[in-house]
Amino acid sequence: MLITGFLSSCVNQYYAKVRFESNRIVVPLNEFYILKNGEKKSRKFVLARIEKLSFPVCIFKLGENEYSALYMECSHNSCELNPNGDYLICPCHGSEFDRKGKVQNPPAEKDLFRFKVTSDEENIYVQVA
Repeated sequence: MLITGFLSSCVNQYYAKVRFESNRIVVPLNEFYILKNGEKKSRKFVLARIEKLSFPVCIFKLGENEYSALYMECSHNSCELNPNGDYLICPCHGSEFDRKGKVQNPPAEKDLFRFKVTSDEENIYVQVA
């Protein structure tokens, strides 16, 4: 099943064009790049939304071939998180989480759910089941 992506109204929130197959989200590596004024720029993260999950997944690029995929549900009060540069923030009560899902600012006390991620020369694979 192909899930199409879209640009949200906020320029920082890019929903990647992903596929869902074999219980995993497949994100093409080129989703992490954008051409701007003829120059290839790297995105810090992309978002993925699939029907199977109630909240989107934020996939951060941590380094060369290293990614972190976080479920964007706040562990404090189940609000949908917003990406903000290198961290996620909860609009309900202000909790903040780093790119690996670790709590940086309360009231949340529990880290975010982190999916297993693998990659190859073409895609990133986020295991969801």
